[in-house]
Amino acid sequence: MALLVLIIATEFVPVLQAWPWAWLASIAAYFLLVAVVPQLRANFRPWRFGRISTFSIVATLVIIVGSCAVLVVFHVFNRYALGFLPMLVPHRMLGSVFIAGVVVSVLNGLFEEVVFRGVFFDAIEAPCDVWSAVAITAAIFGYGHMHGYPSGPLGALLAGLYGLALGWLRVVTGGIGLPVIAHIAADATIFTIAARSGLL
Repeated sequence: MALLVLIIATEFVPVLQAWPWAWLASIAAYFLLVAVVPQLRANFRPWRFGRISTFSIVATLVIIVGSCAVLVVFHVFNRYALGFLPMLVPHRMLGSVFIAGVVVSVLNGLFEEVVFRGVFFDAIEAPCDVWSAVAITAAIFGYGHMHGYPSGPLGALLAGLYGLALGWLRVVTGGIGLPVIAHIAADATIFTIAARSGLL
């Protein structure tokens, strides 16, 4: 749970509140802890991409299509919920909205999956079981979206259900590769909605 403490701690450091610094600082600090603490180093298991099969590809596509559709519908009924995005995302610094969309979608999807379906999942699965890890990481993921996107109580519920789907996909495939891909697609949808709405 060291990573959870590190993520919470970044909320008190103003420079780390802009994307992607909170994720980068927390993940870097976590890997530093793993490197210097023998017990953490001994228990660390590198994450695998996971098994690829027709079933896992179809499941990933269903999750992608379903989550992207939900994000579009959420936007239709909550048009101002994305107003915070321009303050967090360095789209001007990257030179173009398209490049920013690709970079942010790929890195954010990767960072969040490493944290939730990687570090947190393994930490919870060790003392509990795999389905407890799916449920608890989904709950934390959902709560974390209270002030993200989708936002508010409904957004937290939707993100929690999405977290359940990604956790299930991690169990089915035995890795975080396909959850990362599904997450990138969702983040790309959010970025596209923001760009088409004139927010970026």
